[in-house]
Amino acid sequence: QTLSGTQDGCAFKLNSDSSELIWSTYIGGSGLDASYNIKISNQNDAIICGGTTSADFPTTANVIKPNYGGEIDGYIVNLNNNTGGLNQATYIGTSFYDQAYFLDIDNDGDLFVMGQTLGLYPVSPDVYSNPNSTQFIHKLTLDLSTTYFSSVFGDGSRASIDISPTAFLVDNCGKIYVSGWGGITSGSSTGSTIGLPVTTDAFQSST
Repeated sequence: QTLSGTQDGCAFKLNSDSSELIWSTYIGGSGLDASYNIKISNQNDAIICGGTTSADFPTTANVIKPNYGGEIDGYIVNLNNNTGGLNQATYIGTSFYDQAYFLDIDNDGDLFVMGQTLGLYPVSPDVYSNPNSTQFIHKLTLDLSTTYFSSVFGDGSRASIDISPTAFLVDNCGKIYVSGWGGITSGSSTGSTIGLPVTTDAFQSST
């Protein structure tokens, strides 16, 4: 109900013509917290992801990562549609820098999360991956208790983030799409697209 630390995420629900606030809440702990993406689940609850430096972020029992990993962690929260109360919450990531930027929910109600990492993010057996890469995709149950799979993609040879993600989608057939950018634009620099893997029939095979 009150700001914790210097910066919190926030979420709020309005009625259909935006004339009434139904509920609102801060999201975070005593450190720095940011919220980046929101999706509505098949149960109409609000699923939100972001990043946190809070070792006391309010996680719940029986989730995949109840404890803070260190430096910066990603997080996922599931908020009750009617009240904004906390259903489930978990950290996501490694003991190094991690942030969860986008999420989506497939037709079966399972959750997919995409983000950045500078740690050795877990890679499941028999999935596509580029070892030591700095972008991750993680599929898990909506109650945040069970991982289906996780993987990393990118160049794999840099000790820095490749891309700033801009969009993420899981389509009706379960195919996963990611877009992002890397390099120098308008005087700012974010990662690099040099060395990113492409297929032999790529529309554009070089950056």
